[in-house]
Amino acid sequence: MMQRGHLSEILVNLLQNAREATSGKNHIQVSAQSGSDHSIIVNIADNGPGIPKSQTTKVFEAYFSTKEKGTGLGLSIVKHNLEMYGGTISVESELGKGARFIIQLPTRSFMKLQK
Repeated sequence: MMQRGHLSEILVNLLQNAREATSGKNHIQVSAQSGSDHSIIVNIADNGPGIPKSQTTKVFEAYFSTKEKGTGLGLSIVKHNLEMYGGTISVESELGKGARFIIQLPTRSFMKLQK
């Protein structure tokens, strides 16, 4: 169970970042699957320039940005919204080969089992 606005904010931020990273010319792939622990796993991948390894640990920190006009709040908000619901986010990236953000959210039935 999640507020629609929180989920929308998560997906919009990730998709806008992917679109900006690819300059609207490359590919963005969105996929979802069921996790073995009753979770939902959503992957958002692009084939843009990628993120340097030295920055992959920083991208979720508030006010960290590589964009000229970025506030550095988008991915920190994404992380915060996911954590409110017991979810996680991670990033895999290789320079010149794009980036993939992996969201994992517990399902309602899994959350009931936790109680």
